[in-house]
Amino acid sequence: MDIPAFEKYIMDNTNTSTPQMPRHSRAYYWITSHNWCGFADPFVAAIKTPLGALTAAFIIVLILGFAVGTNMFWAAGTIFFIGLVGTLWPTLTIRGLRGELEFGRRRVTEQEPVETKLTLENRLPWPTWGIMCRRDLSEPKPAACGGLPAASKTTFASSFTPLTRGVYPIQECLISTGFPFGICTRARPTKIRNRLIVWPRTVHLKSLLDSAETRPSDDRFTDARCGESGDVLGTRPFRNGDSLRRIHWPQTARTGTLVVCERQAPATSSIRIIFDTDPSIHELINGESSLEWAIRIAASIATAYQSKQAAVECCFRDQCIKLGQGTSGLVRFFDQLAYLGSVESGFLADNRHSQENQTSSAKKDRSDCGVFQVRITTQKGLKQGSEHRAVQGDQLCVVLSNEPNDESTFIKHTKYGRTIWIRQADDLLLAFQNSWEKLCHVG
Repeated sequence: MDIPAFEKYIMDNTNTSTPQMPRHSRAYYWITSHNWCGFADPFVAAIKTPLGALTAAFIIVLILGFAVGTNMFWAAGTIFFIGLVGTLWPTLTIRGLRGELEFGRRRVTEQEPVETKLTLENRLPWPTWGIMCRRDLSEPKPAACGGLPAASKTTFASSFTPLTRGVYPIQECLISTGFPFGICTRARPTKIRNRLIVWPRTVHLKSLLDSAETRPSDDRFTDARCGESGDVLGTRPFRNGDSLRRIHWPQTARTGTLVVCERQAPATSSIRIIFDTDPSIHELINGESSLEWAIRIAASIATAYQSKQAAVECCFRDQCIKLGQGTSGLVRFFDQLAYLGSVESGFLADNRHSQENQTSSAKKDRSDCGVFQVRITTQKGLKQGSEHRAVQGDQLCVVLSNEPNDESTFIKHTKYGRTIWIRQADDLLLAFQNSWEKLCHVG
């Protein structure tokens, strides 16, 4: 498209009420706003640094020394000496420094303070000054450690409150120094004695919805199951492999054949918790990603049902984690949630104990009949569909939304089953807790 045609197209597709810029004004704007010296941008960026500005000053003064007089060489020598000391001294100082970071605890929950200890060792025979430490613990600026005596160790203690789940420190912890002039800064990584695993926050659920039994009973005429440890259901003939302790001796003496006692088997409820992890469906809610809120809600539901000895499995992406019983099973589950999306280690699939507890849905068939499924997603995710296939059983969907709160319609019935809407609130966990309790009372 030539220039006149392009100008005619712009004029036809713009609002006629808006005044057009004159041709000479557009030309003036193009001339004044065009970057005519783009090739010099790297040099300008280098001059903006302290070392670059000092180098430029040295070159200018050196040129003036040749052009004006030899007196300027004294100024050039002074600038050269400042640059040499400002570059070599931090390099020499950082070689004699060692640092070690230690957390006071192994595991904490979000917004729970933990004590940190940073031990700095100066191996040089002279004191050092201007030591900075970036621990990378969500702090906006490096922490100033001041000076260290010669050939000594100093421990700096501070309190750290992690705001989000994860494995800290997320990146390398560095100690740095730019003493004496701040012209050049040198840094080296510190040793990490132990890492901090931060679990997602949870909320206590007093009431629970009825979950399904792990084995469906559609093809049975009674809800009594035969097992080994329950109450006595009746008697039956002896079969090879039965324990002699289960023999009913009065019936055996009466019939003349071995008769054993038949006992009940305990019924275990099961629940599957799914949260969508697709980044395209998540949005910011209260300054945090809705994925973080979904993980917190999933952890709260899993904790509540696991405490009641239910069979709980949590699915996300292509993984399915089965929670073990007791405190150890809950600890492993929360560790896996902490490692999910971690910059440092990714997912906990590389860890030994996680491989024992998580199974891929493609490798192991799941019992999709009679399973109570809870799905946690967003308004966009509800339209796209779940990352996991649906089950034959009762389903509940928890939807996170940025819409204004509306108490009158917090529960809806859709094709996905019952749906709880968690809208804008100061704390989405408390809003979920209230909605969950209402749903448990409504039924």
